[in-house]
Amino acid sequence: MCLAVLAAAGILARSGATQAPPTASLDELRQDLRAPRPEKRRSAVKKLAALATRESFELVLGALDDPDGQVADEAQLAVGRVSDSRLAALLVGSAGIHARDEWVQLRACEALGRIECAFDARRLSNCLSARDPELARTALWTIERQAQARRLTRDDDQAVEKWLDVLSARVRGAGPAEVRGAALLALLRIDALAAQALAVAVLDDKAEGLRCAALQVVATQSEQESLTHSTRALSDASFRVRSVAVDNLKRLKSRASVTALIERLGVEPRARLKGEILVFLRDSSGQDHGLDLEAWRAWADTLKGPWSTGGTERSTPFGGDTHVKLAGFELVSDRVTFLIDLSGSMWDTEEGGQTRKQLVDVKLRACLEALPATAEFNLIPYTRVAIPWEKRLVRASKDNVARAARWFESRNDRGPGNVYDAILLALEDPEVDTLVILTDGVPTGGRRWNLELMVELLVERNRYLQVAFDSILVDAPKGNRRVWADLAERTGGRSKALEVSDLQGEGVARGPPR
Repeated sequence: MCLAVLAAAGILARSGATQAPPTASLDELRQDLRAPRPEKRRSAVKKLAALATRESFELVLGALDDPDGQVADEAQLAVGRVSDSRLAALLVGSAGIHARDEWVQLRACEALGRIECAFDARRLSNCLSARDPELARTALWTIERQAQARRLTRDDDQAVEKWLDVLSARVRGAGPAEVRGAALLALLRIDALAAQALAVAVLDDKAEGLRCAALQVVATQSEQESLTHSTRALSDASFRVRSVAVDNLKRLKSRASVTALIERLGVEPRARLKGEILVFLRDSSGQDHGLDLEAWRAWADTLKGPWSTGGTERSTPFGGDTHVKLAGFELVSDRVTFLIDLSGSMWDTEEGGQTRKQLVDVKLRACLEALPATAEFNLIPYTRVAIPWEKRLVRASKDNVARAARWFESRNDRGPGNVYDAILLALEDPEVDTLVILTDGVPTGGRRWNLELMVELLVERNRYLQVAFDSILVDAPKGNRRVWADLAERTGGRSKALEVSDLQGEGVARGPPR
């Protein structure tokens, strides 16, 4: 395979050597997979993947069940790069998606969505019918990605018809909302017309996750159809559905879509969605009328066709009405969960004798005290495990704010930073629309370790949740800053990199009186 050649060439290029250095034998690498240190096991996985033989690939597959995230994630990424159909066949067998271990099934199923060779997609049927919603959703995501890349096997029209029947049945079924939504998005890549018709039919379904997916499919219809259905969805009871509707209308960039957004601005109860609409209007017009609807209507009346805003980056600050900052980072949501990394670096002592945790104590208390009484919040510090203050968001009353601040200041938990599980826990709250994650940017614990892989998994999951991921990165490596910024951009959030000295400055703006 060419992977081994490319790997060797890379080594030569970096070292300036005239010939490749000796490589470890298969038996040596097999032994390294049993080493006590996960770093050595991960290195063995990378070397085995570069060998690209059946024997080495089987060993990489075996590493999918490693309990350490950095080893298993490395194996998951490696098997997803396979381009040999004979090796891909192993991935859909008993060592992959049909393994007994649920984590191996899940990892293998996701990796199948990235392989660049044909495989028997019918072998995914067990995953599609799994009781585990995450495995079923992942299998549908794999079908979606492979269909989009035109790598699904289509031997005849009957096979295509079978997929249409299977996916349509899952959409109309009684399963979890995100599984039904994933089936609809997969169907879009196989038969767009069938998916669009079905999406319209389920726009009034009780499951908000399915309605979110349906609106994303509606965005692929004609401008008028997208406008009609998205404008109607602006009044949906679910902020998640309204968030998709706002995105659809922003993309249309028509006079009618802008008018619909202006009218929604006057009645939208969620600070985050109001802020998104305001930023769009400011960037589109070059004007700032705040919440003056008449002024915005007058501007909209001047529009005669689609226009360009000169790029996708925001040219104006994200507009919100909470008037709250944490270490200089403006909050734009009034339904927010703060996730705070308590791993090793948080306990470093800075100039002045205070730990970073003590600096954050002060900033967080001031931030919480600045929240308007109508806001709702929660705290989830995390080490190897998430440590929630409350099970769900609570109102930002004086008593709750004081209680939360005292609770956080008393925490002295230490350990590796398992941000992925903390995020999943936070996403279980049906009311949260924004996560604010304060971290050094380096995941160090849990079953997930690779940051790039985490981003792909979280963005996929978030299609049915529409939660914004904001991140405050303290002394984070530059490469990790880029990945966190990518997660923020793809979820409607923002990312800000700080130096630890920023935690020692003022950095907090108080909100209006309670």
